[in-house]
Parts: sequence; structure tokens; C-alpha cells
Amino acid sequence: MNFHDALIAAYCENPCQVLPNALWKTLAMIDDCETALSCKAGQVTYLKAWKDDKLFVLWGRNRHHSEASIGNPSSSKFALLHQDYVGKIPKDALPVRESYFRLVTWNGPTQSVQLPPGFHIESIDAGMETPLIADLISKCYADIDLSRETIERWTAHSVFSPDLWIWVIDETKNVPVGLGIAELDRSISEGSLEWIQILPAYRGRGLGSQIVQELLSRLQGHAAFTTVSGAVGNPTNPERLYRRCGFQGNDIWHVLRLG
Repeated sequence: MNFHDALIAAYCENPCQVLPNALWKTLAMIDDCETALSCKAGQVTYLKAWKDDKLFVLWGRNRHHSEASIGNPSSSKFALLHQDYVGKIPKDALPVRESYFRLVTWNGPTQSVQLPPGFHIESIDAGMETPLIADLISKCYADIDLSRETIERWTAHSVFSPDLWIWVIDETKNVPVGLGIAELDRSISEGSLEWIQILPAYRGRGLGSQIVQELLSRLQGHAAFTTVSGAVGNPTNPERLYRRCGFQGNDIWHVLRLG
């Protein structure tokens, strides 16, 4: 079994434990990486992918690998590590650390979507409305300023599906006040929620939950499972939103850097 197939097999079994993001993102990143894998009785037991001093994949079915069996991630200047392995690297070796939750729902029947009066959902015209998309997302963050070109690149990905880009419209003002963007990897039937945004003035009205449920409804019949991630400690608490919509899991991923 080659590394590509081994990674897919392990990921489809337990996506949130194997990778910090949707599978296609890692596959696009590791073509020129060094790799290692182990299998036992036809079952993948260990995976590692790295390039120079950057560690991109580290997974073992046995969550209690010794330092010798997983190598020496302390030599890295960048590492993506599951919570089970992050303790292998001393804090002073890679002092800059960001933590992200990762959740999954195995797509079954979805809840009905009922927006508050005065709002409705409509599809985004990704080709024509990129400035509106960039503007709304930027208004939701103090440190993000997306360009039209960035959003256009999203539409060039193989996982782009125009039906999975949606607005929430304030009917009184006839303007978008929230959006949802999901992706669909048809090769493994994985849906992934990428952007769920509500303008600050419109939060607390249940619009975010309705966006998530609408996207899950649109993914039904196409995705066997859907994943999502978000920053731990985000003051808007997106994890609570996703759990309320049926996502589950306890996996935390860490991005470790020198600076």
C-alpha cells in the first residue's frame, strides 16, 4: 500500500484524529514530502509525512508510541500535531502554538431550516459576488482582509461546489448579513464547512445554526461525513454552534512554530 492510499484509508476511518483539516488539503501539500508508513494485517498503523524541518502528518493507531517509534519531532521548525503527540515537543523548542478543535458529523437526517422572520437563504453567485463575500468575511474579523483573488482561487479547487455557497439575506434591507461556504470532496464523500459567518450586529438570532443546517441538508446524499474546525478560545464560541448542530468529537490539533 502506498502512502496516499494508506492516508485515505486511515482518514476515512477516523478523520478528526488523523488530520487537522479536510483530506484534500493535505494531499495537495505532501506530493514532494518524505513519507513513512506501517501496516499490520492489512490495516494502517502508522503514518508520517515531512519535508525538511516541517512536520505535516504524524499518526499512529497506538496512541502511546514511544519517542523512538515516532521519530524526533523536536527537530522541526513547524509541526501539525494532535493533542496526543504535542507533549513530545518541549514548549521552548516550538514556543508559538495555536490550538484548533476538529469535529465531525456522519451525515444523516438534518433538522428543518426555519430562519427568523425577515430573513431568507439564497445561493451565492461565486463568480459575480466575490467582492461582497470578501467584504462580509472581513467585517467579521479584526485581523482578516481577504482579496477578491483569494476567493476566486477557492472556486478553482476541485472541491468547489456552487450549491454550497449561500447567503443569509436581511429582507428589510435586501443585503447579505451572513454566509456559509462548504466544500465537497467527491473522491471520499467528505463535506467540510469552511466559512460560517454572521455580521456582529446580527449574531444571537440563530442565523449561524440555520446556515449550518442548510449546508448539511445540501450535502445529504453526497457526503458520507462532514468535518469542521475552529480556533480554541474564539470568543464567538463556534464549537458550541457546531455541537448544537450535531457535530461530535474531542480532538484538538496544535500548530507549532518557532516564531
